[in-house]
Amino acid sequence: MKKTTLTLKPVLFVLLLLFITMSYAQSAASYNITFNSIWENDIVDPLLGNSTAAIPGNAHWSNLVGATHNSNYTLVEMGTLASLGVKNVAETGNNDALMTEIMNEINVTGNANQWLQEDFSPFAAISSATLNEVIVDENYPLLSLVSMIAPSPDWMIAVNSLNLRDGNAWKPEVIIELFPYDAGTDSGSTYTAANQISTPFQPISVLINEEPFNAKPIGTLTITLVAETLSTTDTKSITEVSLFPNPSKGVFNISTSNSNTLKEVLVYDVLGKQVAHIKNLNSDNTLKVDLTSLNKGVYLVRLVLNDGSQSTKKVIIS
Repeated sequence: MKKTTLTLKPVLFVLLLLFITMSYAQSAASYNITFNSIWENDIVDPLLGNSTAAIPGNAHWSNLVGATHNSNYTLVEMGTLASLGVKNVAETGNNDALMTEIMNEINVTGNANQWLQEDFSPFAAISSATLNEVIVDENYPLLSLVSMIAPSPDWMIAVNSLNLRDGNAWKPEVIIELFPYDAGTDSGSTYTAANQISTPFQPISVLINEEPFNAKPIGTLTITLVAETLSTTDTKSITEVSLFPNPSKGVFNISTSNSNTLKEVLVYDVLGKQVAHIKNLNSDNTLKVDLTSLNKGVYLVRLVLNDGSQSTKKVIIS
């Protein structure tokens, strides 16, 4: 079994929610989300130690990854079989399949609205990862996260569908202790056990008082409300904006009304990096945007009108 984690740059799809395009007032909130590990040998640290066996010298965590979503999607759940994405994270720290699953929920089913990813620092058993200013919409108030306990057969920490709403309000702070879980896809019982594929796969289970863990948590997740906002997008302004053709080879036309023309266009790739910024200096009601210099793929185009209203559209350069 591969014992190293996939090294990727931190990826936050916060932009997918920052550009809310609802046509009515809608609550959203910004949160800082931090996981602090307390993974320690209980002989070295009798008070907090949760490992009954020596922790490997290369002990570390894979990227903290997950999504904000609605109740129609479940990333990870006790008593169910792990998806391919969760299996790969738990066994090798590879996030590719899970990101594909979540992007499908974002772009196809509409059950999720952003992919979350952050690496840990330092590269050690005692470490932390923070997702800063994650914007959560009332239509997608649930948070799910997962990270590999590495090295291990298929052990992980996980958060399943944590609701950040309390009735009609956002929770000011959530602090929960996290425990190790077994993804049920490998039967190894030690940190560095050789591959032992579980046949058949077993349901995800908690490793409380299961070797090499005792009943103590392996870390703490702290979620703190930074700010609460209200989206007030103007229905008339947004419905008067059109972008065409889409898909295209990279040249798009953006049309608006004469009374409320386009002010500027901001283009982002799917990792949230701004790749273009075009200003409508002449306040034309039809603006041609040339993005042929960009690679083929999916982009988010943020349209800002002169009255301050905004809309975000997904475009495809073919």
